[in-house]
Amino acid sequence: MPSMYVNVPRLEQETKNTLVAKLYDAAAPVLKAPHIYTFVNEYETLYENGQPAPQKMVVANIEAGPIKEEKVNAIAEGMRAAVREVLGEDKDLTLVFHDNGLDRIAIGGVTIATKMKK
Repeated sequence: MPSMYVNVPRLEQETKNTLVAKLYDAAAPVLKAPHIYTFVNEYETLYENGQPAPQKMVVANIEAGPIKEEKVNAIAEGMRAAVREVLGEDKDLTLVFHDNGLDRIAIGGVTIATKMKK
């Protein structure tokens, strides 16, 4: 089951809800997962090279099973478009995709690989 960790500037709850829904809409069809849990971390100050920077960046980390690079690119493109649609054209997205093998993901205390062997 994939999960997303999204770092965003402090947002109004309605804006945050809209953004997360659109990020999900961009990732779900490519990942083909029945559920994606999203964790949102809001930051007060963004730092670049050790100095306060303009609040123009959203960073998303996705942990999911292996997929081809072109699919990761499709997710990144869709999620970047979602960020710009909701937060403005001056915002951008950095996506970090963690390609986890099935044997390294555990749900309910048991790895997926173990569950698949049963």
